[in-house]
Amino acid sequence: MRRLPLLFIAVVSALAFSAGPAHAAGDNTLASSSPTAGEVVTLAPTQLQLKFTLPVGGAEIAAQMGLSLACESKLTNLGPPQLSADGVTISAALTQVPQNGSCVVNWSLPDGSTGSFNFTAQTQVTTSVPVTVPGAPATTIPADGTATPVAAPRLGGPIGLMKLIVFFAVCALFGGLMFIKLVWPEGVEYGITEKYFRQVSIIAGVAIFVLIILMTARQSGGGIASSISPTSWGPLFHTNEGRAVFVRLLVVGGLGYYAWITERVLEPTNLVPTTVLLALMMISYGFDRATGRAVVLGIAIAILHMAFIAMWVGSITMIWRVILHGPGDVDLVDALRGWARLATPLTIGIVATGVFQVWRIDGISLINSGHGRLVIIKVLLVSALLFVSAAVRQFILRGMQRAKSLNEKVVYRLKRPVGVELSLSIVVLAASSWLMAMRPPYVLNRDTGPRVEYAIVQDMTAKDDFHVRLSITPGDVGANRILIELFGPSRIQNFVVTLTPSNPNFAGYTINVPITRPGGALVAEDAGLLLRAPGEWTATVTGVTTIGDLPPMSTTFTIADGTTVTTQPKQGLKKSTTTIAAATTTSSVAPAPVVTTLVPATTPTTTIATPIVTTTTVPAAG
Repeated sequence: MRRLPLLFIAVVSALAFSAGPAHAAGDNTLASSSPTAGEVVTLAPTQLQLKFTLPVGGAEIAAQMGLSLACESKLTNLGPPQLSADGVTISAALTQVPQNGSCVVNWSLPDGSTGSFNFTAQTQVTTSVPVTVPGAPATTIPADGTATPVAAPRLGGPIGLMKLIVFFAVCALFGGLMFIKLVWPEGVEYGITEKYFRQVSIIAGVAIFVLIILMTARQSGGGIASSISPTSWGPLFHTNEGRAVFVRLLVVGGLGYYAWITERVLEPTNLVPTTVLLALMMISYGFDRATGRAVVLGIAIAILHMAFIAMWVGSITMIWRVILHGPGDVDLVDALRGWARLATPLTIGIVATGVFQVWRIDGISLINSGHGRLVIIKVLLVSALLFVSAAVRQFILRGMQRAKSLNEKVVYRLKRPVGVELSLSIVVLAASSWLMAMRPPYVLNRDTGPRVEYAIVQDMTAKDDFHVRLSITPGDVGANRILIELFGPSRIQNFVVTLTPSNPNFAGYTINVPITRPGGALVAEDAGLLLRAPGEWTATVTGVTTIGDLPPMSTTFTIADGTTVTTQPKQGLKKSTTTIAAATTTSSVAPAPVVTTLVPATTPTTTIATPIVTTTTVPAAG
């Protein structure tokens, strides 16, 4: 019996020793890495890439590996490791910029394989002066990825407030004049009516003038004081909204002239000019959303929608401020009855055009977008407004059915509910102004910044959704501006553009593009990039993603010598296809000139390329 425990111990020991080799360190090692061991990294890496000599064993094994990055003993956060299609390359995205200094990467696989390597992070910008020595290699041009644009004046709040005041004053002026024309022509005989139109004309004119100053200051990046003079309003005309606001200022001035002595509005000789001015006022609101679905029909519906709203708000303002100012004769009662009959078709028109506009620019995205959620709030406000309005009209049509005059008791009973209706109308206008400051799902971002025409535009596409556009101007020998735009993939590292002249007596350039996601980078004309060689140049684009190297792309363009004049079309009108490294590259661009909107960079003149924080690209039409 004593031999059994001894036998059991011997068997367990043998099994333990025989299982030992299974837990020994694995024999998988690194074949290469990015960054490489000992490399000095001048651009902040966006990922770690480790390529092993043996297969890792699958995506689940890769997900279980240990991987860390520490720079100057400070850990850098990494994303989950991902295994590429080749089965030996593992990539992990960096979720933060590593600290400058000595960096150590430690890795371990579930099979026991471990290792580490070092590299140095040195992301400070250094500038190389291009030297054009015959036969010299291409000059490397590092790019600054940390520059920020000039902060525009923070005028969003004042502009929004002035837009609301303008919105209400314009509605009060337009709707009041339409109320006089359609419902209450006898109103021109009252002094309070003339006083009302003079007040709203002044308020509208001053508010639009202040709004123009604020919009000019924001558009130009200057101060408010420097934007007061009309000679500085040039940037205002770069957008549809700015041009429309200026038109409103002129129209308000014209309508104010006729409404100053209100009897002029009804004179037969003034019928055409006042009608044209009223129409121009509403047309100026039709281009605020000149994008989205059914644009042409949307502009017409927007004009009608704004006209209905202005008639509603202006009529309610006239009733509250003028008609209910005090007791009066039967013409005041007739005016109230006329409004009660007019309000029903206006309500139908406002609701119908509003629903169409919501479909056009929001679609079904009423819950999953901020603009759509605010639309729902506005619908609730409009519902409350229509409920109060229905109660007021019910009292006018039934409670005042036999009234021969407007006595003090009726004025007292109507003053408060009409005031509530006017207050709700102002709140609805505030919600509309807020909505205009937001971007609906089916509306594109507005173009901002100066517009630049590029003489050469080259589009390049390859596998893995690699899509880059190069835009160069003026396309002559000497200093040139180059815009580099990345449309795909979603993440990129080591994004490099190499420009090589066909003439071997001139040097080329290598541009390290400081973007890791779709966007743009600009090489300014004063950044030191001089294309000295006339004739044919070759642009080669390379990059790396989380799954490996992207297929390189190449295209050619011609730099003019700057001394001859040609009548041939600018480059970019034809398509050419070349195969490089098993990747098909197509150069297809829009007919020149191509217009691209940029945001001015604010980096020193030694910076070669600056990332564009807000980039709006005009799609190719060729």
